[in-house]
Order: sequence, then structure tokens, then C-alpha cells
Amino acid sequence: MSLSMFGLYDIQIPASMQSKLQTQTGRLKGGALGSVFIMGAISALIVGACVSPVLIAVLGLAIERADPVLGGVIMFSMALGSGVILIGLGFGASYLLPKAGPWMENVKYVFGVLLLGVAIYMLGALPDLPVLYLWAILLIVVSIYLGALESLPSGTSGWRYLSKGLGVFVLIWGVLALLGGMTNNRDITRPIDLSTTGLFASAGLRPGLNKDESHIVFTRVSAIEELDKHLSTARTNGRPVMLDYYADWCIDCIRMEKSTFGNQAVVSELSDFVMLQVDVTDPRNPITNAIKKRYGVYGPPAMLFFDTSGNERNELRRYGYMGPEEFLNHVRKI
Repeated sequence: MSLSMFGLYDIQIPASMQSKLQTQTGRLKGGALGSVFIMGAISALIVGACVSPVLIAVLGLAIERADPVLGGVIMFSMALGSGVILIGLGFGASYLLPKAGPWMENVKYVFGVLLLGVAIYMLGALPDLPVLYLWAILLIVVSIYLGALESLPSGTSGWRYLSKGLGVFVLIWGVLALLGGMTNNRDITRPIDLSTTGLFASAGLRPGLNKDESHIVFTRVSAIEELDKHLSTARTNGRPVMLDYYADWCIDCIRMEKSTFGNQAVVSELSDFVMLQVDVTDPRNPITNAIKKRYGVYGPPAMLFFDTSGNERNELRRYGYMGPEEFLNHVRKI
């Protein structure tokens, strides 16, 4: 899809099908309810690939919350929001839109770069792929296109200065991503881990944390027998358990390690919990895969909660990133 934005090829309906659809729609009589329905159905086929991800996301939220009212409100809001735009265009608001011209080619290039970024982000789920190298290539090439390495002659427009300034910023980001890839980091938002370099490392500190600040320390489990032993001990002592599925290539796992599990309110709230963690960085590890299959976990980040009787609270199982406030509200339900 990205390559099509750069003009390598065009993705479109075959010409024969286009002409047939145009002929059929041209025979529809305006004003008839059936005609409007058919036009809407054809439009839905065209835009379905764009709308479906958003639709699935909002429906998934309503299903997760088990709230039909929330689902109805979200669907109504989406329909109303889309409809108002179309009605406005139909009544002549289209004059506010810019006219077609060469600038649209640049818009296509921007979307092409964004699609490449999405592709690299998705490839981040592959643990063996040095994803920061791909980010570095993309950012450095974009910076060159923006003129980061070009000298500006006198009389250059302000837009050209803005483009060069943005290019320099992207170039620096790309170089940081390249250095981060050499140290096996994977987070493009934080390509360089300052906690392992320079003054922070020599002082034994992490950025934003003092020496006396605590951080949640998980007990790593690498086998089902070891997990059962910890669960049995916690049940005997009447303590709840949190089982966390973590991977080095999981960006949301790293975010939670730095933000949520380093938050003092979260640390205090979980002080009575037995904190267990399974490292599923290697997807080919049969031992950790057995722990995933035991509870039907498909991937990290996943958090399972067990009560003081050793029973999992299935309704509290969560996947994905949770910030400190959301996590605290979630844990307090146990």
C-alpha cells in the first residue's frame, strides 16, 4: 500500500468492473429508497477496509466492558459524526476544501511514509527482527528528502526553513534509533536507554527515579511446576497473585515497566501481592509456551490475577498497556 502511494503501481478496481458498476449505478433513479440503499451498499464495500478497524475497536471496547448502552452510544456517535460531514458537503460546504493540484502528490508521499511506519511498528512483534534499524533507515531517508543535509540559499522561503528544521530533527532521531539498534533496544520513542549509559549508569540511577524510590520486582517463573509452587505458597499464606507475561520485544511491556510498575501508588497497592512474571521473549521456547497454553494467553502484555484462594479472576484478565491510574482502579476490584 505504501509503494502505491509513491507511484510504483496503482491499486484500483479492474477497468471492466468499474465500467460495469458505472453503468449499473447510472440506471438507478434518484429519490428511490431502494436506489439509495444500493448506493450505500456499494459505498460500504469501497470504504469497508478503512472503517472496519475503527468499528472493530469500538465494538471490542463495548464487549470488554459488557455494556450494551456504551456500545449503542459509540455506534450512534460514529454514525452521526460521519453523517454530518456528508450532509455538510452535500449542502455546499465543499467550497471550504482546498482545490486539487500538485500539492496532493506530497500528501500521497506523507501517507506513504506513514504506512511504512505502520508496517515497521507491526514488524516489532517479531522478536528476532532488529526493528530499530528499520526505523533508522526510514527516518534518515525522510530527513534527506526534507533537506536536512542541504544548504539554504539566501532568500529561501520560511516553509523551506521549516522543512529543513524538521528534517534535522528527524535525522537526529534516526541516528539515535541507529545507536539504539546497536544496543538491542526496540522502543522507537526511547531508542537510547539512559539508565544504562553515561552518568545515570555510573550513579546507579534511572532517569526520573531517586535511589530511595522503589520499583516492583517480579519473581520470574520458567516452568509450570515452579508456577504451581508459587501459587500453592501464596494460597497457604492467603495472598493474592498477579501473573505477568512479558517479552523484551513487547513495547507495551516496557512502557508498563517504566511507568506503571515504577509508580509509587501502584507499588504500595501491590505490596501484599505475590508478583510473578513469565518471560515469553522467545516464542519457540516450549516451556514458557506451555505456561501460555495453560491459561490460553496468546501474547504479551497479559496480566492474570488470582485471589487468596488461588482461583483466577477471569473477568480481571487484561491484555495491553494500562497506565498507573487505570491499573490501580483495576487492581482494587480484587
